[in-house]
Amino acid sequence: MALSPLARLRAAAIGLLFPIALIAAPTALAQDWPQLTPEQQRILAPLKDDWPNIEPPRRQKWLDIARRYPSMPPQKQERLQARMRQWAAMTPEERAQVRERYRMLREMPPEQREEIRRKWREYDSLTQEEKDALRQAHPAGRPVQ
Repeated sequence: MALSPLARLRAAAIGLLFPIALIAAPTALAQDWPQLTPEQQRILAPLKDDWPNIEPPRRQKWLDIARRYPSMPPQKQERLQARMRQWAAMTPEERAQVRERYRMLREMPPEQREEIRRKWREYDSLTQEEKDALRQAHPAGRPVQ
């Protein structure tokens, strides 16, 4: 019995996609901490305790970051490690707040985002004493205008 053109097309697609699925499978299956490579575990070490609670799509994002990590300059690697440690130390509520702020930032017009970046660079250039004074003058929950 001859296959219809549609059946032949499906068979060809499956034949092409199956090898790709086999190649992708180790990454897809390497979701549990023990299944990560030693290199991935070393890079993602700050997230180890929280790894079981991270949703699969977010795990995949972290694995993508770990894949790019060796090609990052040392300064960027250090900054990433520090941010992972900060993230790991946050409560679930704090993480939700950060995600919400990030979502809001992404939805802002580009000009407004650039203004926020400019203000952040300005704040970042202050001395620690100036930052402390600014924090005292504007307690959390009351945005600086």
